[in-house]
Amino acid sequence: MRKKLQDLTNKETFTLKRDFNMTRFLLKAKPDEAFKITKESDGLYTRTNTSSNIKLKNNVHLNEADVVRLIEAKRTVVIFYEIEKRLDAYNFSNSMDLLNWVIAS
Repeated sequence: MRKKLQDLTNKETFTLKRDFNMTRFLLKAKPDEAFKITKESDGLYTRTNTSSNIKLKNNVHLNEADVVRLIEAKRTVVIFYEIEKRLDAYNFSNSMDLLNWVIAS
């Protein structure tokens, strides 16, 4: 059975303000991987950072299974849901730092 993002633990979810500055947040949080997706049902995650050295079959647009594999490999991952103005963060050790960075961005 294929795992889905909703099945994973160690996740923080934040609702974002309208003028949220994603670039500023990424500079502070420094995730290993960052993705954006228009809405959750789209299924196509667009990589927004290029610092990853993990090569997958398609390095710019990934499906949910590939994103789950990155999370299970203990990479710090951020997913920005554009329409929902929601941010999910995986494998970060300090949720209070994440909250402060979200509020400041």
